[in-house]
Amino acid sequence: MLIRISHPLEQGLPLYPGTPSLSIIPYRTFEKGDASSSSTITFHTHSGTHIDAPRHFCPGGSTIADLLRAESIFTHVTILPLPMAGDTCIAARDLEPFLPQIQEGQAILIRTGDCLRRERDPGGYGAVHPWIHPGIADFLREHAPSLRLFGLDAISISSPAHREEGRECHRAFLCGSPPILLMEDIDLSDERLTGSGWSLHIYPWLLESLDGIPVTAIAERPEGEDVPVT
Repeated sequence: MLIRISHPLEQGLPLYPGTPSLSIIPYRTFEKGDASSSSTITFHTHSGTHIDAPRHFCPGGSTIADLLRAESIFTHVTILPLPMAGDTCIAARDLEPFLPQIQEGQAILIRTGDCLRRERDPGGYGAVHPWIHPGIADFLREHAPSLRLFGLDAISISSPAHREEGRECHRAFLCGSPPILLMEDIDLSDERLTGSGWSLHIYPWLLESLDGIPVTAIAERPEGEDVPVT
């Protein structure tokens, strides 16, 4: 079973407040008499479903190229169901019931259900959403020592209403040892996306010395294998 968990990168997509919009500008057109049609695309490195690398918040930190060249397939992935809405902080205590399932994990994704608002309320999706407490990073390093990626189905782990906590949280994940990559604005709307036994394949749009980049991400689990998280 393969399920795409990345949103398309397209004009008008919801963005974290202050992020420049994606633009597509015609470069050559048949209407102008050109022999071919082509366009230029401009987008922010943290648009749509994307990966944050340490360089995003840590001067001299590793880049997307440094990390995803070495590891772009995660074979022990757990998707945790944590239904939450609005301006809600997800703290370490919310993860404690799942400790037996996440201890060997390479990647942990949080399914709050917030991604279901993305199309019907793009403004609210970008502005008010569940967010991650900075203490979760060290909690996970202690209890899931193999963890290399953490993700959330909201536009960011950081809330515009709690910017300082958001900066601290990014630094806690990205600048700590070992660094834990962040994946934000994930599409976990498919109800089958829960439990353990998943693999995650990440295909970055670009692989250069960047602080972040949009990605195509595919979750995979063998047919018939159902390992719920309770």
